[in-house]
Amino acid sequence: MNALRSATARSALFRPAVLGTARHYSAPAVSSVALQDIETRWTKLPEAEQGAIADLLAEAEKGDWKKMTLEQKRAAYFIAYGAYGPRQETDPNFKWRVGGWVTFFLTLTGTIWGVWQGYRPKTISDTPEWREATKQKAIERKQNPFQGAYAEVRAKDE
Repeated sequence: MNALRSATARSALFRPAVLGTARHYSAPAVSSVALQDIETRWTKLPEAEQGAIADLLAEAEKGDWKKMTLEQKRAAYFIAYGAYGPRQETDPNFKWRVGGWVTFFLTLTGTIWGVWQGYRPKTISDTPEWREATKQKAIERKQNPFQGAYAEVRAKDE
């Protein structure tokens, strides 16, 4: 516990007194060349340069907006609300490409399934004899008198 107290006391000795001081933001200068035609160049800029420009404009926004140039204001607005990233307009052919790929894969899947069904061995219950025997058993047991095989026999008897 004493070590904690002494560490706190030591750190208080080296802590600068910043109480009561006010911060004044001076707008850092962003070159007009860097901001010129930013709307077309923004997506091509490296991320580090995008971050640097955005940080400098954020600092400039903290100061007086009347001191900002028109290009700085336009760049700040574009960075905040511009049509890039998720707000960028989608390709008009995008839905056709997606539809084409979906159609391709569905066709491929159907073809694979059809080939599989063609080469698959027939089960005993797929034969017409098996179906006829099942139908005769249903009639003997009087199964489903309203819609099944027995319903046809019952309709003939009435």
